Amino acid sequence: MSTSTAAPGTQQEQAYYGDTYLFESAATVVAAGTDGDGAWAAVSPNIFHPKGGCQPSDEGTLNGIPVIPSRGDDGLVVLTGGPELAPLAAGTAVECAIDAALRKRHAALHTAGHVLGHLGEARGWTSAGHSHYPGQARLDFSPEGLESGLAPPEQREQIRAELQEAFDAVLARGGSVSAAMDGAGHRVVTIEGVNSEPCGGTHVARIEDLAGVRVLELKIKRGALKVRYEAEHI
Repeated sequence: MSTSTAAPGTQQEQAYYGDTYLFESAATVVAAGTDGDGAWAAVSPNIFHPKGGCQPSDEGTLNGIPVIPSRGDDGLVVLTGGPELAPLAAGTAVECAIDAALRKRHAALHTAGHVLGHLGEARGWTSAGHSHYPGQARLDFSPEGLESGLAPPEQREQIRAELQEAFDAVLARGGSVSAAMDGAGHRVVTIEGVNSEPCGGTHVARIEDLAGVRVLELKIKRGALKVRYEAEHI
């Protein structure tokens, strides 16, 4: 997709940074065009989270037409529609909506991933990757020095149970989840009583919003210790 028609210095408010639960919004087109995939538009404020940070993109509509959000080379989040989406001009007022249930599920998985990553690091593990996709959520850690201790299935099960117990304790304690820009302009997500880390994803408002959190299994595969998990929003 092309974003070359955006005027230099075009500004776009990323509303999803500040409010995970903003599912509908009026907006204004700040850049637009067409390419091989159809018409596209960048709007502000933007409520769509694009694919990135190992979190899938939101799904939703622009003026009732299904669109797919993605981040362009110039940093704008652009919404691409099929033939049904007519070309729009900059300055046009539009209505945006996202799938609320899907947004909440993504936020729950991403937040649970932050907590589980913290619990793994508290055991001395080194983070090596992650995925917050539904049905594929996992945390990767470097297995260096852990291979022999994690080889027996019963040992992996014991550690899985310990991680589940630790996560349950975090859920029972509860706490707020907030985001703010630091002095360098990076967005930092803080989970009360857990940690703070740079992140561009969506998150629940409070730890208590998480439900059905389960640490599913531990295994060493392709040179990484993989911890699979699942989580839902209440």
